[in-house]
Amino acid sequence: MSDLQVSHPANREVVEAIRPTSEDDWLIVAGDVAETVADVLETLAMLRRRFATVVWVPGNHELWAHGSDPVQLRGEHRYRYLVDACRDLGVLTPEDEYPVWDGPGGPAVVVPLFVLYDYSFRTPTAHTLEESLAQAYRAGVVCTDEHMLHPDPYPSRQAWCEARVAESERRLATLDPALPTVLVNH
Repeated sequence: MSDLQVSHPANREVVEAIRPTSEDDWLIVAGDVAETVADVLETLAMLRRRFATVVWVPGNHELWAHGSDPVQLRGEHRYRYLVDACRDLGVLTPEDEYPVWDGPGGPAVVVPLFVLYDYSFRTPTAHTLEESLAQAYRAGVVCTDEHMLHPDPYPSRQAWCEARVAESERRLATLDPALPTVLVNH
């Protein structure tokens, strides 16, 4: 599941009602749990108490630096803070050893990824990041990430994305090719 957006009361109610069907059920949470660290961790902790395994990958909303969030970390530091907190909760992240699902249909390696969005998907008339952003500004549809998702300490979100893709490729190359993989990203 993804885009829980628990800051919306109706969404929070739905998430609070989620229950496994067996004590062995896993849950993959594919990003955009919430915008504040407290909401993200509270939600993941609740889900972890219910499911045998919870795997989380960040969406862009978890990485937004909101002025109202008491945790005022940005970029890589915010991501690493969330990873450490997830580990304390027993929630698996893209930084952990990839788990192997041995249930029905298994075994399969579950690969949580965190690779960001680098603007490689553009309108047919935009050939560069700059053209893409200019079109978005003219149309009034600029992604909130432009204002709230900071790449610190990387010089840009694209550079951070490039580093994450390289790390993911390195780790994927070490997997047993005989096992199928389930790639998870927001």
